[in-house]
Amino acid sequence: MTLTINTMTDTLKDHPAFDGHETVIMAEDTDIGFKAFIAVHNTSRGQALGGCRYWSRYRNDDEAITDVLRLSRGMTYKNAVADLPLGGGKSVIVGTPGTRHPTAEMMQAVAKAVNAIYGQYVTAEDVGMSVDHMLIARGVTRHVAGLPIEIAGGHAMPDGLNPADYPHADPSPYTAYGTFQSVRAAVKHKMGRDDLTGLTVSVKGYGNVARTLCKYLADAGAVVTVSEIDDGRIAQAKEDGFAVLDKGLDIMAHKADIYAPCALGGDITPDSIDLLVSAGVKIVAGCANNQLAVIDRDSKLLTGKGILYAPDYVANAGGVIAVGMQHVWSDVPNAATFPTHDKTMMRVGNIYKTLLEIFARAESEGKTTAQVADEIARERFSVGKSGKVEMVAVAA
Repeated sequence: MTLTINTMTDTLKDHPAFDGHETVIMAEDTDIGFKAFIAVHNTSRGQALGGCRYWSRYRNDDEAITDVLRLSRGMTYKNAVADLPLGGGKSVIVGTPGTRHPTAEMMQAVAKAVNAIYGQYVTAEDVGMSVDHMLIARGVTRHVAGLPIEIAGGHAMPDGLNPADYPHADPSPYTAYGTFQSVRAAVKHKMGRDDLTGLTVSVKGYGNVARTLCKYLADAGAVVTVSEIDDGRIAQAKEDGFAVLDKGLDIMAHKADIYAPCALGGDITPDSIDLLVSAGVKIVAGCANNQLAVIDRDSKLLTGKGILYAPDYVANAGGVIAVGMQHVWSDVPNAATFPTHDKTMMRVGNIYKTLLEIFARAESEGKTTAQVADEIARERFSVGKSGKVEMVAVAA
């Protein structure tokens, strides 16, 4: 078996989603039905960190390329606003139709592709992935984050720590907690309230992050309605005690105070914004990436309609903050940098303060929240770097 790596950076410069990306490659092994794209957007702050996504519903390569370009750009902005010493990158595996998770051979192949770009990119968990998948990748490449902390850096644990102090290897609970803090911040700014009691929240999607988010919301007194297309997740949501909207109904038209997009991105468009307005939605805050179909247009439409938008890469940064803190410790292993669970939760909790600052600045400067978040990110990284990766063939 042979894994072929093709560099695509130069050929994609006219692609609508291309944004000065440093490196874009396609990795393919036809013997095992494997194809993946890796995009490194910007490394001015450090190695590009971003998850590996497995998705079997791409209709063609261009959908996968668009996804990896947008997601990798979002990681640059997310890591910068989170003030992590990391750049932004992403990988997507074009999954076999009808499947939800990669095979071990696919994980080994994507790890070889990560090695082929010489440490520019550190991969981690994303849609369709688990810690077990990352452990398979770690068997091939050291450029993997989001592992059990005992394995992540290959270092001894600091003296005096109880394993109960260790951070979760799975970043999804931290993503959920950060998203919950984003909802709290939006409610504080928009409604002047410190509690969520009685507020109605429509949640699109019920994956690992959304499930934990829904529990946070319910525990805080919110009334949650879930929309999901997967029968297993629908059953899980009902078992957890949440109302589930019928599949034939659009959650964005469901009456609610808050809309939390927690599935795939791009569903906030002029038409769906009209649905949100009709539904009485006042806040959009969720854990999905790339929620706005067209960032500038749709953020202005939301603002004009009086809907407060929590920029997605700020709201959902909890997971990458956790993974990034672990990665920093693996590079500089000492007691001061060790990311205990409590330290991680405290750092993720700062998303509340960050968003309040973004909301206030947007209001005072007459800008959208998306514009302000982007400005803060750009203040923290430089653009215009370019990298070059030659075509190589990697023996399996």
